[in-house]
Amino acid sequence: MTELAVGRRAPTVRRPTAWPYALPAFVALAVLLLYPLGYNVWLSLHIDRLSPEDGTFVGLANYAEVLRQGALLGTLGRTLVFTLGSLVLQFVVGLAAALALERFPRGSRVLRPLLLAPWVIPAVAVGAIWLSILNPTNGMANAFLATVGIGPVEWLSDPVLAMGALIVANTWKSAAYWILMISAGLKTVPKEGVEAARVDGASYPRIVWHVLLPGIRPVLVTTALLAFIWTFNYFDLVYLLTNGGPDNATTTLPFAIWQSSLKFSRFDQAATYSVLSVLVTGIAIGAYFRVARREVR
Repeated sequence: MTELAVGRRAPTVRRPTAWPYALPAFVALAVLLLYPLGYNVWLSLHIDRLSPEDGTFVGLANYAEVLRQGALLGTLGRTLVFTLGSLVLQFVVGLAAALALERFPRGSRVLRPLLLAPWVIPAVAVGAIWLSILNPTNGMANAFLATVGIGPVEWLSDPVLAMGALIVANTWKSAAYWILMISAGLKTVPKEGVEAARVDGASYPRIVWHVLLPGIRPVLVTTALLAFIWTFNYFDLVYLLTNGGPDNATTTLPFAIWQSSLKFSRFDQAATYSVLSVLVTGIAIGAYFRVARREVR
């Protein structure tokens, strides 16, 4: 009986293949993502400017033209200033608000909806609100300055102030995302570590720096990545508040893409800007995965 049991082959179980079930998802992904991306790359390698030469293959000539014009580096630099400036300010505001809500839970039921309200307001309404606030004649910003004896300021006519106004307006709208994510992350930090730090006599700022921030670091990294992608590709407020001005001081890559395609009918140049924008976003995503692997180790 033992010999028969040993010599008998175990019955093979045929496992159903999974690829037929995944095929519709891959087809949808190819149609909705890969095809537009591939067509955009194809467009950047050809002429498309409403001319008789449309469709002519030019290789990297569009990229060389963008570099030769000298506007690319400036546009990319302004985009990074807008993006990183917004992220830093959003992090500071989001962390301060989340810590306040965590430390004073009684008022959080009233304050939390108010803090999250700007996030759900349409960008058009946000633009109208900030245009009213920054109005040089009767805006709230200049009205406040008048109370301390400072004359009216042309907020959107000065290159530095216009970029600062964009960053502040974007932070006002988007800080709620950071508040939500940081608040959720703070709830995952073990209370024992906080209590141990208090017993050791640590002040609240030291608890935040040495206990809370390290505890929510994975949340901060993920939040920063998504916020970077969204802000880097943000178009609405630039168009509504400054229209890229003054003198292209707030022209970002998304605005340059719109300007090249819909204003100047340079679809090939717009596609070139789009490919470069995807590359920068890809670098940010690659950096995120590198940091994530380091966190796992």
